[in-house]
Amino acid sequence: MAVLVTLVTTLSIAPAARGSVPEVVAIGDSYMAGVGAGDYTVTDDCRRSAASYAADAARRTASALVDESCPGARIPQVLAQAGKVPATADTVLVQVGGNDAGFSAIAFACLLPFGANCLDQIAQSRASLPAIGEGLREIGAVVRTRSPGAQVVFAGYPRLLASPGACASTPLGSLLDAAEVRAINALQAGLDRTIAAAARASGATYVDWPRAVDRHSLCSSDPWFVTLEPREDALHPTAKAYAAMGRSIAPLLRR
Repeated sequence: MAVLVTLVTTLSIAPAARGSVPEVVAIGDSYMAGVGAGDYTVTDDCRRSAASYAADAARRTASALVDESCPGARIPQVLAQAGKVPATADTVLVQVGGNDAGFSAIAFACLLPFGANCLDQIAQSRASLPAIGEGLREIGAVVRTRSPGAQVVFAGYPRLLASPGACASTPLGSLLDAAEVRAINALQAGLDRTIAAAARASGATYVDWPRAVDRHSLCSSDPWFVTLEPREDALHPTAKAYAAMGRSIAPLLRR
């Protein structure tokens, strides 16, 4: 009888992990927050969209989303976000590095007539990549400490521009010459390699944006990026791009 009572008691207090709702935590910058997609549910200094790729993937998998992302965040801010990751997290999505690489400074230098020298600014950004990699590994370590059992996913950045030839026939062709387009593309690819290497070093998964998003760059006839208006959303993906990324991320949440 005592054995039966013990068994019943154990069954009644054991957590029903298999039936629980998966918990997804999103940390990062404006690309994680969904800036550019509209449908903003958080409109303070940390503006977030219900159409972000994290929110999209969570809906597709019936997961609960905890979103700590904030536009403008750099690695120090995302380290602070990582410090809020709960021990119960099943998956942690990380998107950061673009602000640390000076994406906004490049936009000013390369797209505005009164900006600094475009290629000089890109060179400065390239020099920041080793420090970005170190910061990303630190974020991975903090997440692992906070939630040892969580799956950690680092996301790269989509390709904003196509080939120099494709861009030359668009309005961007009057702002960027072929060398500048190649340099911007090389920087973006270098940042993605840095993120991928940090993911490997952290025991995390690296995910790039789908090729469909690349095909709809700012130089395409049907861009999936906000161009210049509204200004606060400029050069960010639209809802179509975020949905494509959400579809790519969702299978990782089905564990």
